[in-house]
Amino acid sequence: MMTVVLSISFVALIFVDPLGDFVGNGTNLMLLTAVIMGVFMTIFSSYAGTIAIPQDRVAPIVALMATLIIHQMPGADPDKIGLTVLAAIASSTLLVGLSLFFLGTYKLGNIVRFTPYPVIGGFLAGSGWLLVTGSFRVITGEPFSIHSLENMISSGQIMDWLPCAVFGTIAYLAVRFSRLFFTLPALVFSAIVIFYVWLNFDHHNLSDARQHGWILGVQPDTGLKHIQTFPSLLGADWSVIVNQYSTLIALLLTSIVSILLNTSALELAADEEIDLNKELRAAGLANLLGGFSGGMIGFQSLSLSALPLGMGVRSRLVGLFSALVCLFLLWFGTGLLGYIPKFILGGILFYNGISFLAEWIIDAYFRMIREDYFLVVLILAIVAVFGYLQGIGAGIIIATVLFVLKYSSVNVISSILSGDNHHSTVDRSPLEARLLDKEGGQIHILRLKGFIFFGSANNLFYTIRDRQADPNLPRLAYVILDFQQVSGLDTSGIVSISKLSRLAKKTDFIILAASVPVDIQNSFRSAGLLKEGSGQVRILRDRDYSIEWCENDILKRELVDERNEVKSLSQILAEFHPWRVDTGGLLDYMERLEVDKNYYLILQGDPSHELFFIESGKVKVTVELDNGRAMRIRTMGAGTVVGEIGLYLNQQRLASVVTEEPCTIYRLNAETLQRMEQENPALASAFHEFMVCVLAERVTQQNRTLRALVE
Repeated sequence: MMTVVLSISFVALIFVDPLGDFVGNGTNLMLLTAVIMGVFMTIFSSYAGTIAIPQDRVAPIVALMATLIIHQMPGADPDKIGLTVLAAIASSTLLVGLSLFFLGTYKLGNIVRFTPYPVIGGFLAGSGWLLVTGSFRVITGEPFSIHSLENMISSGQIMDWLPCAVFGTIAYLAVRFSRLFFTLPALVFSAIVIFYVWLNFDHHNLSDARQHGWILGVQPDTGLKHIQTFPSLLGADWSVIVNQYSTLIALLLTSIVSILLNTSALELAADEEIDLNKELRAAGLANLLGGFSGGMIGFQSLSLSALPLGMGVRSRLVGLFSALVCLFLLWFGTGLLGYIPKFILGGILFYNGISFLAEWIIDAYFRMIREDYFLVVLILAIVAVFGYLQGIGAGIIIATVLFVLKYSSVNVISSILSGDNHHSTVDRSPLEARLLDKEGGQIHILRLKGFIFFGSANNLFYTIRDRQADPNLPRLAYVILDFQQVSGLDTSGIVSISKLSRLAKKTDFIILAASVPVDIQNSFRSAGLLKEGSGQVRILRDRDYSIEWCENDILKRELVDERNEVKSLSQILAEFHPWRVDTGGLLDYMERLEVDKNYYLILQGDPSHELFFIESGKVKVTVELDNGRAMRIRTMGAGTVVGEIGLYLNQQRLASVVTEEPCTIYRLNAETLQRMEQENPALASAFHEFMVCVLAERVTQQNRTLRALVE
């Protein structure tokens, strides 16, 4: 019942003067659309309870297209105008069908989800406005305007439209506040009965009702034998149809987004996952067949598909039965439809219209942020004053501008670190560690995120410039840009990095870029930022290697006198603050090793029974990953100790330790340590105190780094 009434209400909306003689053709194409959509979606939809009909979300745009065609063909033969409108409707259906099938076949449905939500709300609210004004047109036969409304009020014709508005308002309130599934069908049936009871008591007959335009009247040329397929419409004025390209695009976008909205909402209502791409393919095939048959755009109806859920029914028979009823009317004629009161058709349009308006003007006020809500209202106002397409176009432009402005205000710097509280994973000697604590403030580390473009790139440049100019901080010598979480960089971002390069050359600091994607490296290279010389950008593997590079440069510059001096382990240990006993005795308990590069001191997975003191050279700690690759987690130089945790906890080695260069190393195993504890308890106690301080120093440094990352 609702499928038929909704379909005929769209006929009344689209086929007004001078298209009055084509009401029968319009009835044919609407019912045919309901048949094709119902059967196809019943068979091919991924949700068993889907009901597909001609759509209220596109009907006002189709009506707008019909009005534009009429205005572009002044003085033309009405039959030519009607044929052109029918051809335009069929063409739009074919276009939508082809596009939907393409999107579904190539699984591109999710792309449309990037349409800004306020724009979706705005054009649904705009559709509601067009449906409300369309109800006015159904009753009066004239487009809605302030002038036509004034004429109706002055002539008393407003009373003709008032029953339509009253019925639509009652229907909306009843459906909104009643959870009974039969509310709307019962209202439609009751209104028809009340109309004919009133007609009888007021001593009017059917001829009077037709003469006053209260009912549709007998519809000529209806039924299956009068269906006009697409080939029969080729005599239309196609130049006028081509000029409707903007309206066709609006129909296409509205259809795609509406299917997505309906499907997502139906998933929630049915608590069942629905295959979006399968729905697009099914709707695409149905519209291709419908367009070739001269039908209108149709797809899944949220309201009608949700009706059977209230009855506890999830069956494909529901949609099939609805389609068969429409087929029955086409087969045996649609004369009965001529007795439906016009105020009910207009009232159904009014009901749908205010449902959209209430959802996006009243309900949205309480669930949307104010900026998005303002955009919805603005789009609606533009639609009401200037037109549907202008409103949608303005909404997309405004939403894009607002997005750019909002994203520009998002800081691409996720955190700012300093070299005095964020060291590399290289373990240093006590002297080097103290020096880096003192001079590490020269290293300025910026962890970047997201997409860097003109607004955010300028913020990056100004942040570094302000740091360089701050007299209360150590001199800026190194800037590390960590690109690990950066998704992209536009030309404006390259320009800002170039400005940063010029600032580095002028004020003498070094720029290092870590974890830089290949495409951004190519952009740097094209901009001339990777050449040798002052102010250029150095590319390093990751942030840790970049910090290590800066630390090595500081140590090389600051330890001019000590850098060529090779210290013994006794001298290194003597520099360590808590060591208060003769270290010479310790060496008697350790084995001295001279090893070459790539020598494994510790192998991951082996048992732990020894630790190593590094007197000279450098080793790295690596972890073997599941994919066979080795990841460096730490580098250790002269004056450091490795393997102590495994020795104390007596557990399997969690990582490997391999030399990076020839090294001099002292080994202390568990058996020898136990002998030391027995023979020289004071030395053993001092050794344990030393190890506690080493571990505490590492924990302290890790806490400082973690705190810097969190802050």
